[in-house]
Amino acid sequence: MTLLPIISTVVREYADVAESDLGRDTDPVRDLNLTSYDLMSVVGRLELGVSVAERDVRHLTTLGDLDDYIRARIR
Repeated sequence: MTLLPIISTVVREYADVAESDLGRDTDPVRDLNLTSYDLMSVVGRLELGVSVAERDVRHLTTLGDLDDYIRARIR
């Protein structure tokens, strides 16, 4: 199961981008100009009871990484 469609919906609230332009390889910082705070906010907005440790944010370089990170914590 992937959370990418849900993550993409929330990411689009922070970046003016078409859903079709978002994928597992999208870099939220480089491609979308999001900040680490934005990424933590995205996770919070998903309302899955998961938070991102500040030390982990730098390792989440793609939306796929974010998807994997969240799914590993909600199992």
